[in-house]
Amino acid sequence: MNLPLIAAGLLAIVGAAVHGVGGEILVMRRLSPAMLPSSRLGGPRTTRTMIHVTWHMTTVGLLTVGFALLLAGSVLHGDTARGIALVAAGACTGFVVVTVGLGASPRSLFRHPGPAVLMATAALAWWGAL
Repeated sequence: MNLPLIAAGLLAIVGAAVHGVGGEILVMRRLSPAMLPSSRLGGPRTTRTMIHVTWHMTTVGLLTVGFALLLAGSVLHGDTARGIALVAAGACTGFVVVTVGLGASPRSLFRHPGPAVLMATAALAWWGAL
């Protein structure tokens, strides 16, 4: 049993649940097509659909990584567990790089828990994988 991997997995799963449900309630329900621009792919409704799909694809990615970490820390053993843990830790790091590199200002790092949760998840995942 690898406690850092289990903790990272649980943190990612809880984060995915909050991201999915919170995003649906706090972001998507309030996002009116009238507020959005058209794109080369279509009108404002298409833009809203793209945001909606992308939001939930991210949720599925977080959920997948969370379950991979949880399995690597609890059920899987040896090289299989380590390989899956390394891939999941790399994915967590990618989430952090995208979130902090593209989306976070210094102020937002303290106002939204997402970056801190992602950083903690990645740190735990690397600790458990190595």
